[in-house]
Amino acid sequence: MKPILKIIDTQQSEAFQIMKVEENFFFPTRHFHPEFEIMFILEGSGMRFVGDSMERFQAGDLVLLGSDIPHLFRSDQSYYQKNASLRSKAIVVYFKEDFLGESFWKLPQVNAIRKFLYLSKCGIQFKGSTKEELTEQIQKLDQQKNGVGRIIDLLSILKTMSETKEYDVLSSTLIPKHSDEDCERINKVYQFIIDNYIANPSLDQVSNVANMSATAFCRYFKSHTNKTYTQFLNEIKIGTACKLLIDNQLTISQVCFETGFNNFTHFNSQFKRVTGLTPKQYQYSQFSGQAS
Repeated sequence: MKPILKIIDTQQSEAFQIMKVEENFFFPTRHFHPEFEIMFILEGSGMRFVGDSMERFQAGDLVLLGSDIPHLFRSDQSYYQKNASLRSKAIVVYFKEDFLGESFWKLPQVNAIRKFLYLSKCGIQFKGSTKEELTEQIQKLDQQKNGVGRIIDLLSILKTMSETKEYDVLSSTLIPKHSDEDCERINKVYQFIIDNYIANPSLDQVSNVANMSATAFCRYFKSHTNKTYTQFLNEIKIGTACKLLIDNQLTISQVCFETGFNNFTHFNSQFKRVTGLTPKQYQYSQFSGQAS
């Protein structure tokens, strides 16, 4: 496992970096970096972890991630199969807060953008007509060859972002940075839980992975995720349940047991706690565009 600090190879001659990602799966470990990140998903699906937020992602999603917020786009298990033909594609823009110089952000004309960038330190997902407008702007930026034009296009994107109300803030709190040793440990824990959630691994089992006592692990895990281990485990299960409900290959009862719940009533209550909907309402909303 690599530590979660990710070094972005931004050339000194460039104000920012834009890259096309096309891999079997997205970045498999929780990481952070000082650059702000705009990520537009072209293809792929899985679970997105941003701060203490945990939600499914899919093609068409667009997020702005602020400086140093821990995040992870964990592709669905099918993307990791040896002979999988599935691809994960995205346009990703990295830029530092001072990419136009510190004095630029002191101008009153850019105050709204500066405030929005601060808000993005908890992660932001765009929706509605704003997402459609931003999608077009990002694709235009990707095709822009002129250096000054690229800067103008990025500022236009940030202006659109700062003027809209069509977004959701992802993390409920700022998650502090941790040491490389802590980063490697939490990635091992994440990997173990994601790989074994159906078997309902006990607190002692997960604590052993972290090489900590159960009591110490509970404090450690809460400080990294703002969740208890049980909350995190159930949210991993519900995230998988959401995918299975969308795939529509199994009954709701089958989805319950396929995701490691041994009690249908408990499954329903946890599903509603995480999504705000019952499994049936969630499934209906995905196919009709509205919850029943």
